[in-house]
Amino acid sequence: MRTCSQSYNLPSSNLEHMEPQVCLKRKREPSPTPESSKRVKETDGNRVPESEHRSGSRPPRLSLPFDRLQEPVTLKDLTELLQFAALGNTGGLKQPSWCRLHHQKNVSGVSVILLEGLSQAHFYRHYLHFKHLRTKYTSRHSYTPSPGNMISEIFSSEVVNNSPADALGDQKSAQPEGGLQWHPVIRKFGLETRGLTGYLLTQEEMIKKHFPVRGMPGSEGFVCTDSDDCVTDSSPLYGLDCEMCLTECGNELTRISLVDSRGSCVLDELVKPPNRILHYLTQFSGITRAMLQPITTTLREVQSKLKKVLPRDAVLVGHSLENDLVALNLIHPHVIDTSLLYRREFGRRFKLKVLAETVLKKQIQTEERKGHDPTEDAQAALELAQYFIHTGPRQVVELYCEELWGGSPTMYQPPVNRATSTHNNNSSLRFAEALKSSGQSAVFIGKRADNTLDLANQQWHSSDREVLSSFKRGLDSHSFSVVQLSSFSDHLKAMISTDQHYHTMSQRLREMCVVFAGPLPSDYTERAVRRLFSSCGTVRAVRLLNATQRVHAEVEFELLEGAVLAVEMLNGTLLHSGHIVKVQRPVKESMLDLDVFLSSLQDDPLNANVIYAAGLKANAKTAQFAAKVNGTGLNANAAAEVNETGLNANIAALPGKVNRARLHAKANHSGLLEKVNGTFLNAKAKLAEANGPGLHAKAKFAKLAELSVEVNGTLLQVKTMLAEIAAEANVGARLHAKTAGLCEEDLREAFGQYGTVQGVILPAKHSGKQKRRRHAFLKYDSPDTVDAVLSSPVELWDRKVSTRRALTPPHLCSWVTMTTTTGSDRETLDESLQETGREEQEVACVMRKLDRRVGKLFRSLPDNTLSIVLLPGHKSSHGDGLCFLEVKQGSAALSDHAPDPMLPA
Repeated sequence: MRTCSQSYNLPSSNLEHMEPQVCLKRKREPSPTPESSKRVKETDGNRVPESEHRSGSRPPRLSLPFDRLQEPVTLKDLTELLQFAALGNTGGLKQPSWCRLHHQKNVSGVSVILLEGLSQAHFYRHYLHFKHLRTKYTSRHSYTPSPGNMISEIFSSEVVNNSPADALGDQKSAQPEGGLQWHPVIRKFGLETRGLTGYLLTQEEMIKKHFPVRGMPGSEGFVCTDSDDCVTDSSPLYGLDCEMCLTECGNELTRISLVDSRGSCVLDELVKPPNRILHYLTQFSGITRAMLQPITTTLREVQSKLKKVLPRDAVLVGHSLENDLVALNLIHPHVIDTSLLYRREFGRRFKLKVLAETVLKKQIQTEERKGHDPTEDAQAALELAQYFIHTGPRQVVELYCEELWGGSPTMYQPPVNRATSTHNNNSSLRFAEALKSSGQSAVFIGKRADNTLDLANQQWHSSDREVLSSFKRGLDSHSFSVVQLSSFSDHLKAMISTDQHYHTMSQRLREMCVVFAGPLPSDYTERAVRRLFSSCGTVRAVRLLNATQRVHAEVEFELLEGAVLAVEMLNGTLLHSGHIVKVQRPVKESMLDLDVFLSSLQDDPLNANVIYAAGLKANAKTAQFAAKVNGTGLNANAAAEVNETGLNANIAALPGKVNRARLHAKANHSGLLEKVNGTFLNAKAKLAEANGPGLHAKAKFAKLAELSVEVNGTLLQVKTMLAEIAAEANVGARLHAKTAGLCEEDLREAFGQYGTVQGVILPAKHSGKQKRRRHAFLKYDSPDTVDAVLSSPVELWDRKVSTRRALTPPHLCSWVTMTTTTGSDRETLDESLQETGREEQEVACVMRKLDRRVGKLFRSLPDNTLSIVLLPGHKSSHGDGLCFLEVKQGSAALSDHAPDPMLPA
């Protein structure tokens, strides 16, 4: 049986028309004269000869404000930086909007390292294993995962030339109007009807769409059919469909169906996977345990039968056929894929069920049927291909444009060709084209990928070791490289449950921010616990543990510093009830290296000269404002004083007392003031009448008794009114104190007495909540200043402030929310969602290998190379990514030019 070669070189037959890669390797140049050096700078703004570097030119470096580190970086931000670093002012580009790259002209190259499958949570969960990543890269940012193909988006990103000079060439052109010719099917196949050979996938298309191709990575050991190149428009079509189940090694074949050009089934076999089955995927495959129980047919036997059945000029037809051929471990060079015949915009594909219902008027994959019927699916794909070939692309689009594509053909507009389009009257190119236009060579090295870079500039390999070797060999040939290390991504695919992996990781990170406190008084509430521990930092959750004989509490902080301070400060605290509270960490296997972990975090370059301050409250001005508002209101004391006056010999003084109180309330509540004033003016008139001459003593007494009842009622009304005014004033003051909170100016003033405060980070306000800001991070200019702050008792507005060295890197807002885990999830984590010790060790081993390879890649880079390491994160809710930035500099450059990268120039 013939198998395929394992060579990874791209096929030269399909790449002869492509331009060769540009080699930028330089010869050593003699030391230039000042005139020649100046001339080199003027003619080539992107590269500076090594001799000029040695002559004392300033090395490139990155800088950005300290408080900007909490804002996540997006792919758009990264492409801004990559484009400016590679093309600079010569390409008419401006500095990135979120950071500054100084001395860009001296950048010798750009390298992007992509660690597939890793997220921010992975880095901090295995922080101690990433020695090179955390020490060699001094700038670190959270990264918002991109929904698309990140590598393609980098190379296809638009480069807009902002300079008035035509640095990238004159590319203005008129755009034709929209219409049928711009439909995705017509753009690909044209308006004329063709024979079947006009719809065969080319080898380049098969490579980009991940079909097994001879000599490509991932196709090692695949069987090749006995096909030849003599395929004509009369060659036979065969419909193919396969069903798979999930095993320990991924998706494996369980059933295959093959139909001939008349739709007759010529092969329908159940197949026994060689590896243990984890899930039969019955909902889709229709395969059950009982069906496979008696089956002994192997994949090798099915491959042999297929080779016997298929003629040498057979054309295989299927829907997303690459998945079927991969499951079969089969290579066949002549294929038609119906998902690419009836094509859509932006690489999207129609489902076979939708196409069959719309075009063939057939119902397949119905809900009442248990799983798919592969013979039925193979027949549907065959009929769709035959209909398309016979009818032609134009008529297919005209007949089904509204049903399938959702509109008339006239709605389609010409595609944006970045090589010929204009943007705000500025010429634009794709980034890959701009690199080529400027004489630079770009390369992608990694696993087989579907990206927009020319195949001639891609090097595919099946292992990280091969990727590293290939990168080192071609280091002098490329000025811009994207290197993909995918060993951890492969490891994740082999896991039984990736959700279990992420849940376990989330639990481990959460445990570091948890403390247990007790014993507590039996009547202690969650609110009281939160109030006690909020002096250490933001408390995320409190849970009272009443199942124990004495009451204890589980306290979860947002940040590690809160948990550390709680153990250091509150352990042994004596409560008013006489209880001595013990505060301690959870005792678990994952916490055994916590001290080492905290020490390493404290020494992290990002935390250099940074302190954490907790127990902060609103400033003195806010407190004075609240007191002033409360004083102007009519408080409860004034109301009590009025009430005690009653009917006595000095009853005539009552209106005066009320009037004096009324003057204080005037600024707060004019409506209530008028009501009170009117009431007591009436009472004063009646009192004068009762004391008037001519009335008998008995009549006077009756008048006074009547007045007494009326005034007492009025007093109750006044008391209620005064309470309302006072309450309103207090609420206003509290609301102002909440919204005012901490501000950077107050902290700089309070903490500036110890030394220069270079930056302040306040926690971001939670959307929809008015949470008080009770902690902050402050960056000083020197370690001595930090020591002075930590050795002195710090008071802020007559309140003691807790301080310690920072543990949380500036880009992190919370340790707990790096991966999302709901409350209901947490209850089951300990019971059913924890990895075994063996799996933990395997993951740790992969992380250490990855870190070593990143270290080797970094060491091999030339000086003055911008290096970016990207942990892309996940498009799902499993957490953000992480981005590392560094300009590699020689030892001399590091000693001469070493400003803080987290501060503006």
